[in-house]
Amino acid sequence: MAAAIVSSAGHLTPSSLETVIWLVVSIAIFFTLFRFTVRLYALQKLLADDIAVAAALGLLLSLAIMYKYAIPPMFEVVAVAEGREAFTAALLGRAAVYLKLQFAIIVLFWSTIWTVKVSFLTFYRSLFARLPQHMRGWWLVVAFTVITYLLCWGFQLGSCVPIPDYFILGACETPRDIRYSNASLYVAAAGDIASDLMIVALGLRPLQKLQINRREKVALGAMFSVGFIKILFAVVRVVKIGGVSATHVNPIWLALWSMIEASVAVVVACLPSFRVLFAHGRRQSELQNAVSLKGVRKRHIRSHNGDAARPLEGEEASNSTRDRISNIGDIYWHDTEMSDELIAPGSSRRG
Repeated sequence: MAAAIVSSAGHLTPSSLETVIWLVVSIAIFFTLFRFTVRLYALQKLLADDIAVAAALGLLLSLAIMYKYAIPPMFEVVAVAEGREAFTAALLGRAAVYLKLQFAIIVLFWSTIWTVKVSFLTFYRSLFARLPQHMRGWWLVVAFTVITYLLCWGFQLGSCVPIPDYFILGACETPRDIRYSNASLYVAAAGDIASDLMIVALGLRPLQKLQINRREKVALGAMFSVGFIKILFAVVRVVKIGGVSATHVNPIWLALWSMIEASVAVVVACLPSFRVLFAHGRRQSELQNAVSLKGVRKRHIRSHNGDAARPLEGEEASNSTRDRISNIGDIYWHDTEMSDELIAPGSSRRG
């Protein structure tokens, strides 16, 4: 499989590539721990989407560990393919190990990316549980996500025929094998980007009917749009490593950009957790203001026949503020179903 690799790895060395890999993985670990800390702080428990993020991080760590063992023979195979080193019989054994690791690495990469999608879909499932009009769209996105994941497997298994030849150095060099190998890259990238766009749209769609002010809509829209960061890195990855019809992609660049994208995907899954810190501070501030307003403006109006006292506008506003803030917090950060009072067909838009 190495004979047709012609592109150079530039200034990347085995040690520098491994350093970059563990750097981006460490960043993903930090954000994941931050997410769990925030969730435990706000909810005192982890939810199903947190478990999916933990699974994605576990797959990412497995990916990094596999690359630790795959990098040395990978650089050796590329050096021989580019004519910078002489071929030796001993290389065959090391290359066989590398090719087996590479096959598993590709599968782990897809699984990491798609597990992040599962975390978002699981989160949306809890939001849309009592909203059939949104659940239909949710199931459509789930079906598309599953199909694209299976397509990745299909193209990978078809990239070298018969499959055992995949693990033999130089056995998958026919034009057909190279064409399928490169096609698997583009099909996986297209499925990845398309499913991410659908997931982003799934989160943004209810905002037009959400009865909150414009500022809150913008904040929530930004939270649901973090998927565009992942999409950007997916595009960069395929541009950087995309091969031409006559050559395999360079596995060194593939390793670099795959680890960057997978790590970014895990980080992106954790970014919405930052909102709870700002939301918590804002909630405390607004509640304090509401209580102050109630204390300053509270007074009673009694009718001529001695009816019970009723609160004035200030008190009603403070109660409304508390209720609305609580509902928003429940919807976006608690393990509750989406409120029909906030999102419902034909509901008015505010702001």
